[in-house]
Amino acid sequence: MLRFPVATRYSDYDAKGHVNNAVYFSYFESARVSALAEHFIRTMDMRDAVDPPIIVAEARIKYVSPARIGEPLEIEISVAEIRTKGFSFHYRIVDARDDRLVAEGETVQVAYDYEAKRPMPIPPSMRAGLEAM
Repeated sequence: MLRFPVATRYSDYDAKGHVNNAVYFSYFESARVSALAEHFIRTMDMRDAVDPPIIVAEARIKYVSPARIGEPLEIEISVAEIRTKGFSFHYRIVDARDDRLVAEGETVQVAYDYEAKRPMPIPPSMRAGLEAM
């Protein structure tokens, strides 16, 4: 599992001072990009590390408690499952002060051949990075 601070912006909040529900998917994306850039770069070839051959096929979220203006948030990301052509990340967004669970979710990524425009097996270097995580 990796853990990153969440950089909230004023525009993330709704009129009630809570993080807007749609923004959480952006937080997931930020953690996913950070995990790929910081963790997998050691095991992936440079082309895949800079522009990984993946697409997001599915995203789910469960809202547990509100995140309010000024609350420091952190996001945990871990590999939940690895298959032949795809894998899933599990996310937990917590209040950094006391680990209160704010939201949790999952995204399913599929390895994708952009030239052929179809899914492909996960490249060995990417699989090694996922397994190490």
